[in-house]
Amino acid sequence: MRSWLLGLAALFVGACAELSSPTDASRALGPPLASVSAEGRISLRQGERRDHLRFRWEHSPGSDVVLLMSPLGQGLAELTRDKDGVRLTQPNQPAISAETLPQLAQRVLGAPLPLDAMADWLRGARPELSGEVDGWRVVISETSAYRQRRLLRVMEARREDVDFKLIVDDWDAPE
Repeated sequence: MRSWLLGLAALFVGACAELSSPTDASRALGPPLASVSAEGRISLRQGERRDHLRFRWEHSPGSDVVLLMSPLGQGLAELTRDKDGVRLTQPNQPAISAETLPQLAQRVLGAPLPLDAMADWLRGARPELSGEVDGWRVVISETSAYRQRRLLRVMEARREDVDFKLIVDDWDAPE
């Protein structure tokens, strides 16, 4: 379960990717929010295994906090990123720390997870509605209007035999 939690949390924090141009500029995401919180649902499928989680993501310049919960709201893990690094905390488990998310993934999984760009899609900093991030094919299949911005509502990603779907149910950002 730890590898899934870290993989999910990795989708929320970070920075860069090679992307295609938007095909419909009226549906492009943005302009970006500097500080935002989002709540929603996640589903993951790998082969026959399926996992469903809820999330709450708090983003501000220089930090992220992601709470991953069961479908009924029980806290499963918290990932934090700030100037001091990245930490994964789970109930009754020692915290795992690293300087960067890829280093944390290397420690937990034995391999880096370079999925950092998805946080930029979440906050509207990447206008593209699709792209590829280190072998993950990402598609924003539904967007919503929020305070004169276009933000994603549904994000789908696929890599080899893993399918990931994120649905944002609620956005909140300071004026």
